[in-house]
This record gives sequence, C-alpha cells and structure tokens, in this order.
Amino acid sequence: MTTANSCKLTHCWVNEIDLKAIGDQVGTPVFIYSEAQILKNVGRIQDAAKAVGLDSRVELYVPFFPNSNPHVLKPLQQMGVGLLLQLPSEYRILREYGFDKFIVSPGHVSDEEIGFWDQAGYPTFLSSLDEVAYSLRTDAPTISARIDSLDSGKPGIKYSELKRLSDLLEQHGRELECFEVYCGSGNSRDEMISVIEKQFEIFKTHFPHAKSINFAGGHGFVYEAWDESTKHFDWNEYFKALREIADRMEIPDHVKFLFEPARDVLADTGALLLGVKRNVITNAVGSLVVTDGSRMLMPSAQLRDRRHNVVFLDADMKEIPLADDADGVSAALRGRSILRHDYILPGEYRVPSGVDADSHLVILDVGAYCATQHMEFLNIPPAAEVLVDAAGTAHVVTSRGDDLDKWRNLLAEKKELKR
Repeated sequence: MTTANSCKLTHCWVNEIDLKAIGDQVGTPVFIYSEAQILKNVGRIQDAAKAVGLDSRVELYVPFFPNSNPHVLKPLQQMGVGLLLQLPSEYRILREYGFDKFIVSPGHVSDEEIGFWDQAGYPTFLSSLDEVAYSLRTDAPTISARIDSLDSGKPGIKYSELKRLSDLLEQHGRELECFEVYCGSGNSRDEMISVIEKQFEIFKTHFPHAKSINFAGGHGFVYEAWDESTKHFDWNEYFKALREIADRMEIPDHVKFLFEPARDVLADTGALLLGVKRNVITNAVGSLVVTDGSRMLMPSAQLRDRRHNVVFLDADMKEIPLADDADGVSAALRGRSILRHDYILPGEYRVPSGVDADSHLVILDVGAYCATQHMEFLNIPPAAEVLVDAAGTAHVVTSRGDDLDKWRNLLAEKKELKR
C-alpha cells in the first residue's frame, strides 16, 4: 500500500517521461500516451493465451471509439491486433493510416450501412433479426450477429430470439460466421469466467457451425490501484478457465476466440497533464484547484464513480508528495469555465500543501474514453495529444485547437439551400 509521503509516480511509466519538455513545448492541457505501455498490455494478453496453447485461436480487436487517434493505436499493428469499428467514417480514416484488420459492431443501422459493410467485406455483428433478414435477402457474403446476453436496452439479439435467428438462417441455407456476446462492462475475472459456459452453450445449441465466437469486452480495470498487477485483468487465470471449459464442452479446435479489450489495453497508456492557474481557493462552500482543463465525459469517473489517481507536480514537473495523512486539503478539481459542473473529475482529491499557481497535476489512466470525449465548454479549444514512442521520443500527434477552433466549420457567408 502506498504511504502518504511516498512518490506515487514511481509506479507508473509517466515517471520516465520528460513532462517539463512536453509542457514547455506543447503547453497544457495535453494528453500523453506511451507506445511502450500499449505494447506491454497487448503482450500480457497474448502471452497468457500462448501459455495455455490458445495463441493460434485467440484474436484481439481493440475498439476504436474509446481512443480515436490512429497514431496512438498504430503500435497495435505490429502485434497483429485489429480494430473494432462502429461507423463507415472510422473505416475511411483508418484505411488512410494503413489499418486493414477490422471487425464491425455498429449497433442498429440502416440498410445502406449494412450494404457498405458487406462491400467492405469485414465481419459485421448485426443487432436485430430484421437486419439479419435484410442481409440474407441481399446475399451478404457472411452473416454475423451481436447477442445481448443481459436482455438490456443495448443493441443485440435477445436470448429469446436465438431460435428464430437459427431458423431464419436455416431457411436461407446459411450459417452464422461468428456471434458476439455482450455481457456488460467492468467485470471481474470470476464474473467473466462464469459466462463462458453460457457462451459455449449458445454455440452448441444454436450455431454449431460458426467459425468463431466473439467474447467481446467487459474485462475489468481497477482505476484506484497503483500497481499494474492489481490494475489489470487476470488474463492468465481467465484463459486457463477458457481452455478447460472449451475442452470439456468439446468445442472444435478450428473455432476462433475473439476478444475486444478496451480499458485493459488502453486505460493506463494515457495521462492528462494540466496546469494549476491559482493558489488553492478556499471559500464557504469548499476548496478548489483551478486548472486550465475542462470537463471530460469519462464513463469510468462520471458514470461509474471510479477514482482516477492524481499526482501534483511543482513548476519543474517534480512530484509534490503528501507529507503525511494530515497534510494539505481536500479540494475539487475545477475546469476553466463558469459552468457549475465543469470539474475535471467528480469528487475531491487530497492536495499537498505545496501546490500553488505555478504547479501542475497529472491524471493517470486516461488512455480510454478521455481525449476522444473531451468536452469543449464555452469555446475552450481541445487539448493537444503527444505520443511517446518505444524509444522514448515524444511526438505531437494532435495539435492544440487554436482560439478560433470552435468555429472551424463556420462559413464566411450564409448559404441558401436549394428548394
């Protein structure tokens, strides 16, 4: 357990990065990503699969929408990892950056989009019987389906519809190429293991000729922890269980197992560096740290109340540790707008007594769902993004928005539409 007076960044790759050089050249706020950490996280999963003899059957597809920066995700290519897409626009931009290994899980879509993906030729997980019926009528090259195992409001064919899906395929003389099973997010190792048999039962009962099973995502990541072994999903034990259950239930060796790990691959590959703009403000309501950032829609924090780790730095970007448990003050982390809810993170954080208007702070584990969903409040330009490659060299991959960025699509003159 981390003691109050220890330096917390020693647990993280951020400690090896020249934050001052990045801050001086790019300014703040800035998102910083580690290529080495991305490679390490993917390697952890691939090694676990190899340890139980599943490496030839396991395929990884990282969803694009949690971190929609092609530069950041480029290292995945050298590891043989594909991307999961939702929109045709994602496909177009990724093809420009040389990506070519995809699966598609678009949610509910129009006939036109189904036709687009059929022409592109990538497995597309359709979310309703009606969409599957359209693909069958148009002789789609392959048919795949998304199954909502929770019977929730999420897109996906429900359990009660599986027999109808099987009958529909049989009527057209077709087999399901692959099925994706959504089982929620942030699940523990034991929770993920508990649903494996149910997923295999779907295969054996309804789609025994499917070439692959997509176990999707949902693998938990512990934001509150500091140590990597605690933060990350236990793939070793999970793959051991998967192998044992697959053998016991006699799942054919040719059936591939697909996975969509997002947070476990991306979360701890990113950090957000912010500037503190005033000494800590204390008023009748509470204490505030005023930063140059603005609120981010982080599902991990705003929607699930998970605590991201925060570290304060001095003017030279050296960590300011808490002297003891009583040091400093608990304060909210404000963004720079006047909106009531413009907080970088919900809740309060312990701020060391040395923090002042020349300080900075780093928010860890923001590699997923953060820069992509950074909100531009009151015309505040979006932050820059920097990728540090495996050799330790920093590269700007997204420039900071300028003062007029909010009006980037503003026409010089209004344009009348044709009647």
